[in-house]
Amino acid sequence: MDRTKLASIDVAGWPLPDNYLIELGRVSALWSSLEAALMICLSKLAGFNKPSNPIPFILTAHASFPQRLDMLGAMCEQLLPDYPRLSECPSVLTKLRAAQKSRNRFMHNGLTFDASTNRMEIAVGSARGKVKVSVEQVELMDLRAACIEIHEASRALAHMVLNTNVPSKIG
Repeated sequence: MDRTKLASIDVAGWPLPDNYLIELGRVSALWSSLEAALMICLSKLAGFNKPSNPIPFILTAHASFPQRLDMLGAMCEQLLPDYPRLSECPSVLTKLRAAQKSRNRFMHNGLTFDASTNRMEIAVGSARGKVKVSVEQVELMDLRAACIEIHEASRALAHMVLNTNVPSKIG
């Protein structure tokens, strides 16, 4: 399809109401920033200070998020004697894991709009030893809470590793 035709298509409210799409986009944008920040912090902790150095990227690019968290915990443990601020690591890891859980809830399960109730729903399922399936209502503020949780985890990581105070979006 050519660009002119694409530009003429009205996508308002598709595939979900725009206010939900905005918050989903915010979750996605904040998450990608958090993942990039984690890779930078791992690089710094490993002693790579030049952002253009490809070695830390090569070492972390294909690691899963939980693997990167394991790396962060191990590096903090090893470097703690020389960098007391790394004592924040257990609470930072808790925030990062909670942020991942919130992000995964919305990115790995389908949101749908139920026109009969005028409500958003999410089908959540798990098959880890036992099948669990549920359909739950989702409020716009549930997505916003996930955004804040991701942002706060990112702030905690930056403070611990980079000694930087990223501005908060909460009150």
